[in-house]
Amino acid sequence: MTQPHTPGTLSVQLYTFRDAYAADPAGTIARVAGLGFKYIEPFGIGNHGLSNADKVGRAKELRALLDANGLQAPTAHTAAPMGENAEAVLDAIEALGTTMPVISWPGEVPGFERNVMDTKDGTERFADALSEASGHARSRGLSLGYHNHWWEWSQFEGQYAYDLLLSRVSPDVFVEMDTYWAHTGGQDMPALLRRLGDRVKALHLKDGPATPDADQTPLGTGKVDYAAAIAAAPSARWHVLEMDRTAGDVFAEVGQSAQTLIDQGVSSWQ
Repeated sequence: MTQPHTPGTLSVQLYTFRDAYAADPAGTIARVAGLGFKYIEPFGIGNHGLSNADKVGRAKELRALLDANGLQAPTAHTAAPMGENAEAVLDAIEALGTTMPVISWPGEVPGFERNVMDTKDGTERFADALSEASGHARSRGLSLGYHNHWWEWSQFEGQYAYDLLLSRVSPDVFVEMDTYWAHTGGQDMPALLRRLGDRVKALHLKDGPATPDADQTPLGTGKVDYAAAIAAAPSARWHVLEMDRTAGDVFAEVGQSAQTLIDQGVSSWQ
């Protein structure tokens, strides 16, 4: 197996533990740290449904929990900093200590929904909106990214929506590639990652049967060649584990996946 010159740094998407977190935020963050993680990727930061005061207040509350457990959030899934709430969203991102905010799906951008990339016009408008959001992020020294699911691979005029998006959006927008969903979307994932090159700054790593609604499983027990994806994306410092759903103990399964990557020498805690 070809390995990157430098192991990627492990993180984990907090959405993985959303049920536990909703019931016991402090206990959940402590359990994540207890697994060995030094980094975590929160979600819902700057949510447009919150008041501007709550956007910042909730980010500060989470930051306090992270600080108390020796965790940092270099990346986070956030609302897009746009419109009249742009500065409050950016304030929340900065309060969390995040420098790489990521748009996790089109609904985080005001005026867009999941199906926006079903058409060429929608994809172009969405790319322009992401470019605008990226400009606001840059004004604070932040780098904005986009995280895919499986639905970005609609085709029109012989081109994938995802390819059109990345060709039109500002080149400052980096890629957080969800390897599982790209595979589910029918992509040759290593080839896709090689084509995107240094634009790929983070990988979401998960495994399972690679269908939208199925339970996911620890790395190495499903259909996704995570090792080939890692080898094809040496520019991706962040190796972010995530499980959208699982039938097992999610803490144990995430810990198992992390240990697999460490044992193989492709990821590390730092």
